[in-house]
Amino acid sequence: MLDFHRLREQFAGFDTYQAQKWEAEERKLRRALAALEECSPAWEKLRDTVAGRKLPWLVAGLREAPGRAFRCGPRPTPVTVVATDGSQIYPDRHFEPTCYLLNISRIAFQYGTFERPLMESVPSFRYRSNDLEGYADEVIEAATVEVISSMRDKYELEALFETAVRVRISGRPILAMADGTLIRWPVGAIQDRALRDQLVADYTAVLSQFEREQIPVCSYISMPGGTEVVNLLRVHLGEEEERGEDSLAGLTDRRLFEHTLHPGERSVVFESASHILREYGAANWICYFYVHVGSGTGPSAEVARVEIPRWVADQPTLVDMIHAIVLSECEKGNGYPMILSEAHEQAVIRAQERELFYQLVENQLNTAGLPAMGSRKQLSKRRPAV
Repeated sequence: MLDFHRLREQFAGFDTYQAQKWEAEERKLRRALAALEECSPAWEKLRDTVAGRKLPWLVAGLREAPGRAFRCGPRPTPVTVVATDGSQIYPDRHFEPTCYLLNISRIAFQYGTFERPLMESVPSFRYRSNDLEGYADEVIEAATVEVISSMRDKYELEALFETAVRVRISGRPILAMADGTLIRWPVGAIQDRALRDQLVADYTAVLSQFEREQIPVCSYISMPGGTEVVNLLRVHLGEEEERGEDSLAGLTDRRLFEHTLHPGERSVVFESASHILREYGAANWICYFYVHVGSGTGPSAEVARVEIPRWVADQPTLVDMIHAIVLSECEKGNGYPMILSEAHEQAVIRAQERELFYQLVENQLNTAGLPAMGSRKQLSKRRPAV
């Protein structure tokens, strides 16, 4: 139970602190905007400077002048848009035997036609010791949160590809959309290097299938926290050697583009500097742009990050199509892509469903005369005494 009386006492000074923090960020923002305007005419020189230095932070790779902005063209019609999402029930250490569940949604809309949409979810119950075959020997040892999250990412991408192939129509433009990043950040927490490498290799193998079939793929990140473009400006300002009071450290790319993009506009395409992308191959190297999908400027703006493989980034017509479709989806979804919202709704496992899942497991075992062991802590949470 939360003691709100004691909590209120801790709020003293909160607004003052936030006001000071906001003022400091506004100073950084003004400096960043000036640096962006200053470095754009000689962007090639800045690109070469970054390439020739070992820097302490990830810095955006330049493909053109970073201060440019692009208006949105018309969305193609008819067009096929596909999305997937996933959720899971992780293994519970308070419950035996060990098991877990993955649930992957598959959504496809045929815009500009009267064709029915595809909307479904496919659950996958895992309990065998070889469910992680190719990754580890025993499920009870290998099925950690990080491993299952990485596996879910791969299965989502597989479902996205399979669905796109299943519903595409010859001659009709198509886009496959994923939620979140295409860069496999979670595998960095996996200690087993062989397991980590295998997970990345399997993910990139699926990503390569999109290029082979020439199905453009992108991912959408709402409220992104990246700083690679701001770090580029820090290099321009010489902050890698000296960090003063007005350093741009802590300022996000999103805050920068809230003030440079008008509603509907996108930034230039940047290349990520993540080290894990060395294992992706040149064609699958992840690039990204920022797009203003909201109706306001400054703090009221909604600026998202859209990630695409390099082979897509190298085709301006595909980038323009993705820009138009993303913006159209966000208009339908009140600031967030409608198709990704539908994918989430199909995939999400709610608390009530999680409890029902464990009841099904227990009933199955009890029917077979086998024990299902839950800890006293788990039983106490399910049946509170007061």
